[in-house]
Amino acid sequence: MRKRTFAGIMVLGFLLTVTMASPSLAAYSSHQNDEDVNNFLAVYPFAKSTKLDDCSLCHPGGNITEGGKAKSYGSCDYCHITYGLTEPHGTVPLNGYASAYLGAGRGPDALKTIEGSNSDGDSFSNIQEITALTFPGDPKDYPGLTPAPAVVLNQERILKLPDHSEFLFLNASKSADWYARYRGAKIRDLLKSVGIRREATQITVFAPDGFSKTFPIDVPDPQPASDKGYQYDVMGPYPYGQYFGGLDFVEYSFLPGHLYFGNGIPDRLYMLLAYLRDGDPLTKGKLVPDPNNPARLVLGGEGPYRLIPSQKIAGSPDRPSTSPVVGDGWDYDPLKDHNAEFSIRSATAIRVEPLPTGTTDFNWIEGGWNLVDQAKLVIYGAIDPRTYHVWGKVTDSNGYPIDSVKITFGLLSLGQAGEDTTGQWGWFHTRLPEGEYRVVPFKEGYTFVPASALISLSERGFELEFTATPTP
Repeated sequence: MRKRTFAGIMVLGFLLTVTMASPSLAAYSSHQNDEDVNNFLAVYPFAKSTKLDDCSLCHPGGNITEGGKAKSYGSCDYCHITYGLTEPHGTVPLNGYASAYLGAGRGPDALKTIEGSNSDGDSFSNIQEITALTFPGDPKDYPGLTPAPAVVLNQERILKLPDHSEFLFLNASKSADWYARYRGAKIRDLLKSVGIRREATQITVFAPDGFSKTFPIDVPDPQPASDKGYQYDVMGPYPYGQYFGGLDFVEYSFLPGHLYFGNGIPDRLYMLLAYLRDGDPLTKGKLVPDPNNPARLVLGGEGPYRLIPSQKIAGSPDRPSTSPVVGDGWDYDPLKDHNAEFSIRSATAIRVEPLPTGTTDFNWIEGGWNLVDQAKLVIYGAIDPRTYHVWGKVTDSNGYPIDSVKITFGLLSLGQAGEDTTGQWGWFHTRLPEGEYRVVPFKEGYTFVPASALISLSERGFELEFTATPTP
């Protein structure tokens, strides 16, 4: 027990050192030096690192057709993939808020000019939406919506969960198969830690480019071989794997010295949220030029987290479906369990389904890159997470209470998570799940010091104080 705990501490320190050594990015790096993003954050500094600090503030996603199939892209991906790497920024589609900003002359003054406008036609002004950390250019996103329960776990919190290491085989359909040793947290332990509800039936896991896969919580086993695919469930069980070494169409990044061709692999296999591969942190995901078409971008890398489903039908490697038929017994076989096709690189969010009645979803084709940059994971939906008290008081400069001040709690990278209003004595109070929040006070005719507060909830509650001053 002491040995496992010590190993866990070593991994925690190693990964946090790597993370801290990397430059901190508020928004996805393609917009890191964008003049308009910097203008927006200068006027609304409380929006930094929230979902508004992203391409999707101004640019809509969309659909294009590739190879006869329609594909959906988020605001970052769609711009680059549709228009190519060399197309001027001005041709990218704009939503109503961005159009109003340009029409007002662009720059900080233009942002202030359009604050009272309703750019997306949802009955809320732009400043009301920005203060509530909802999109002023999206009519489906507005203040007052009831968000599904959500927890944002940072890397330190994930590394404190019981860790598991497994050497396994991943069988791909169109690319090379590979063996690797992954280390991470079991998905079932992860869901248990955030209070998964009894009625939960499945999870959907999202990557920042909009790719997602759905997995049931539990299914009957064993499953027969099928070209229709397999159900990779959270609970398992997963059979022990087999090792076939020395094949020229398989990648071996880790060579186990104790296994020989055809041996069974002794490691117990689970559905895993991995953060190490062969002892090293996973390479952070980012958009990179497609090697087959440099004019478009695709997701490269696999970290900081990758969801790994093991094979439901343990089997041997086969060549990619695109390879010529050789006839030696190793050609592509559609009946094999091609589990690699169901792994999720750069996993950013897990939706536990069904969502509670009356709650809203989040569009994960947008806004996931902030989570990749900050090594965070969102889990939301059919969960009952532990909550923590957040309370405070709003007074004027003489210490007298200010009532009717709306206090907005925005979960970083996700959006509005709750709100409260001060009573006659100036007090507010709420309970929030674990995560980092931007707290913003708002009342017409007042400015506040501080203008917003950043708080982190993990093991205790938080007390806040704001001072209100009438606007001249």
